[in-house]
Amino acid sequence: MTNIKNSLALAFLPGYLYSSKYEEQVGKNVEGRNPPVTKNPEEQNDQELIRKYLKGLQLESYDYINEIIHPDFKCINTNTDSIHDSIEEISHWKSKHNHLNHLSFSDPKLTSVRVNRGILKGDWTLVWTIFSALDSKTLKSITYEYHMAIKTVDNKILEIQTWHEAEDV
Repeated sequence: MTNIKNSLALAFLPGYLYSSKYEEQVGKNVEGRNPPVTKNPEEQNDQELIRKYLKGLQLESYDYINEIIHPDFKCINTNTDSIHDSIEEISHWKSKHNHLNHLSFSDPKLTSVRVNRGILKGDWTLVWTIFSALDSKTLKSITYEYHMAIKTVDNKILEIQTWHEAEDV
């Protein structure tokens, strides 16, 4: 049930993003509290961390990836409603590398926000990229849009929620 709640909540992140732009124009809430969503003060660091993560996946640098993910890391694939811890996530990508060649991600489009309350409280970056690879068995090119919502804490990746528009390869 938590996955479903998180997945549904993530559907509202683009709205939160719009809300943060609106809140910048309006200013602070009348109660003196922070608005529900604000600009992420760690935006530059978080986005650099995510670029390093994607580059590590491309280069099969799993030891490096282990250094930048949080000990409580989890990845939720909303296409399959599966949850992976760090070991399972690394195994998943090793498996991908075993039957896919030239795995790559396009230059990602990144947008960061800080959610100040609710079940999504924390620093989030929305990621839009194109995944591409060559199937080593069929020699068929695989390309599809790949979307992620990545939560960071203490300059580490704590959570990734991912969805894509292709069948699982």
